[in-house]
Amino acid sequence: MTENENEAPDLAGLCAELADELDGVVSSSDGETTTYSRGEGAFARASCSRLEVRLPADIAEAALNTPDTVLDPDDRGWVRFTPKGGERHVTDRATAWFQTAWRHAADN
Repeated sequence: MTENENEAPDLAGLCAELADELDGVVSSSDGETTTYSRGEGAFARASCSRLEVRLPADIAEAALNTPDTVLDPDDRGWVRFTPKGGERHVTDRATAWFQTAWRHAADN
């Protein structure tokens, strides 16, 4: 997956690739948004320009110090990431948060 500094990455495509590499991931789509679950609970929702993940409280608090990241006002306990550009760490952050949410979904 390539990106440049002016273009935000395709978060939906990134998450689809990550889900293929992880065990026990089930996905469902309602059009633009794909929801990823492990066991009984959803742990991530992704569209081309937005990633929402359910993170443990301490990790979510740290994530909020990242640009373009807020608590999801519609779903308590979720962090919303909407990167505005292709800054080089965007893909790294999205990957780490998706994998962390997947890992902790097994605890729920």
